[in-house]
Amino acid sequence: MSKVYINGSSGKMGQAILDIFKKNNFNEVDKIQDCDVVVDFSHPDALNEIIDECVLSKKPLVIGTTGLSNEDFEVINRASRTIPILYASNFSKGILDLKNSILSFLLKSDEEYHCEIEEVHHNQKTDFPSGTAVDIREFINQNDKKKLVKSLKIISLRRGNIFGIHKIIFKNNVECLEFKHEALSREVFASGALAAARKIIELSPNLYSIDEF
Repeated sequence: MSKVYINGSSGKMGQAILDIFKKNNFNEVDKIQDCDVVVDFSHPDALNEIIDECVLSKKPLVIGTTGLSNEDFEVINRASRTIPILYASNFSKGILDLKNSILSFLLKSDEEYHCEIEEVHHNQKTDFPSGTAVDIREFINQNDKKKLVKSLKIISLRRGNIFGIHKIIFKNNVECLEFKHEALSREVFASGALAAARKIIELSPNLYSIDEF
């Protein structure tokens, strides 16, 4: 049985992660030095301390905390020279499928479009736009090799108890195409975090993305 330290286990996402880890032969421990892997779904303000402890104890780290600054990513990059770290703004496999569909569209199309990324989350989510929306925006910019996208904006909405909806809309004067992913439960993210934790235990120091897994 593997041992996990979950930073942020008292939150709703942390509880979902804890539940699925326990069902899959992970035992929660109270100290980082006693674990096999650390999973962080907390708050950006707590990240630096967790990274320092992981580096000190040489523990692999899975980060799902969003709303990080450029300075936070600099800290992550430095630490990844010492320990394996996986950062992801979204651990759902469906988001990877969504991005692959967008990539196929960009490669095959010859039309010009205006693009909107609309993301909707529960009203307790403090960061906006969501990390996933920012990631998708960067993904589109990087893969728009034909320069088909004439404008790109993110629309963020906060309401109800929505786990996460991301719609990517491409439109011009003659047509409108929409790609959509909706998370119906936090379990979809927890399952991805579980898969990442299992894998990163085996890896050497580096910064990994969920796409690689």
